[in-house]
Amino acid sequence: MKRLAYIFASIATALVFTMLFFEKSIGLNLVILEWITIPIMLILNRPFKFNKLTVTALAVLLTTSLAVLYSHSGWTIFVNILMFFTCNSIIVFKEYRSYMYATFESFRNAALSFVPQMHRKHEDGEPKMKKSKIFWLTVLAFVITLAFIILYSLGSSKFGDMVSDIIQSLNFEFILLFLLGLVFANYAFRKKTEKLMTYESGLDETLVHKRKRRFLRGLSQTLKNRNFFGVMLLGMLNIVLLFFNISDIRYVWFYSWDGSFLKEFVHEGTWILSFAILISQMIALLLFRENLNFYSKNKLLKILTMVWLAQNCFMTLSVGLRNFWYVKYFGLAFGRIMVFFFLVLVLVGLISIMIKVAKHKSMYYLFKVNSYAFFVVISLSALVNWNVVIAQYNFAHSDSAFIEYSFMADLADPALPYLTKTRAELDLIDQQQQQAMKFDTRQDYFITSKKYEILIKMKIRDFMERYENQDFLEWNFADEWAYRQLKKSGFADDTDFNADWFDLLR
Repeated sequence: MKRLAYIFASIATALVFTMLFFEKSIGLNLVILEWITIPIMLILNRPFKFNKLTVTALAVLLTTSLAVLYSHSGWTIFVNILMFFTCNSIIVFKEYRSYMYATFESFRNAALSFVPQMHRKHEDGEPKMKKSKIFWLTVLAFVITLAFIILYSLGSSKFGDMVSDIIQSLNFEFILLFLLGLVFANYAFRKKTEKLMTYESGLDETLVHKRKRRFLRGLSQTLKNRNFFGVMLLGMLNIVLLFFNISDIRYVWFYSWDGSFLKEFVHEGTWILSFAILISQMIALLLFRENLNFYSKNKLLKILTMVWLAQNCFMTLSVGLRNFWYVKYFGLAFGRIMVFFFLVLVLVGLISIMIKVAKHKSMYYLFKVNSYAFFVVISLSALVNWNVVIAQYNFAHSDSAFIEYSFMADLADPALPYLTKTRAELDLIDQQQQQAMKFDTRQDYFITSKKYEILIKMKIRDFMERYENQDFLEWNFADEWAYRQLKKSGFADDTDFNADWFDLLR
């Protein structure tokens, strides 16, 4: 990377960054920034060729950036920024084979992005000063200059007034944003190290049997003891888990709702059981480490481990079914959607451990497969605006699932066309709720449909005002579509302030 090209690209990108985001919310500006930055990263670093991981990373980055415009949910924006952050090293180095190790490099790069990059040598090969020395000498120069400005200001009131006028005219928000842009550019364009990439290149996905010649009898006895312990432990755990899964078949797979809020059934149960599954994975990994994978008498232990992991897969499906029943009777919510994605990753983890045990795979193989699964699953989750999905699903199932009006009123603006309901529609929903639910839906801690109606009208009024005054760089398709739908339906014209709102909102 040429030094002048790096400096020019950094300053130019910082200026673009500042102009795009100064006093603006995230929208089209984020997409413009990424689509400008990514080609510069590729040009400055010049990777010789792309591997599968690099192509996937580029595809994910571009797709999630478009999803920012199409979906524009907080989750989509977060995932897109996360993908840009973690894929920084992938699209520069072709040698990385796993998402996890490239992410480690990105974290290292982020930690150094607050310090300007200095080159160690001149073009003629002569060594330069150390980076730290240049940095602190620069800081010292600024401090001394600032001290003299203060002295001159105290010595001359005219000079002091001039300095004061300059300071007052400065927009510190603009300056801070520019400095943040420099940090961003330094992170994106700085030259990466090859240490971690070189270390990863020496890792293998398949275990190698390392024979130890010393203390053979002691080693053999150790493997024998570990094998015996594993057989005893997994034998007992398999029996316990078998009875647990049988009880789940009876009480979860053929569940009959009794009208309770399902708090213990789902909230505590889901996460406790998920934690138990993760512990089960750790047990299997701890048992099958080092040369126990190649122990000639570990056949029974392998069988018990496979059965144990298979039973955990079944329990994972049961946890998913618990979540399904919760959605069926209490509607969709962000946490319930997150559980489904989490369980997909748990299943991938369990299956990958089964492959590791059966095929003598290494821990690197597990890290590679599971980090890639995380990379793909979290990216896919960002392609949908879940606010809209929740609003559509919950109101479509108001005759069988509970509608929590306070939660619905907090959904993001793009869902407004699905959240707006006429008084007649809300009265019908209230009737359906009373008939479908086995508890009183008009309890004090639930807001009424009338209060919900007012909250949505206030939300629409604020959204319309914000949208009509936003800059073109803040544009996104999700907000524009919501704006047009609200205009078309007439709900946007029915938000005049009413003094009675205060009484109903108390």
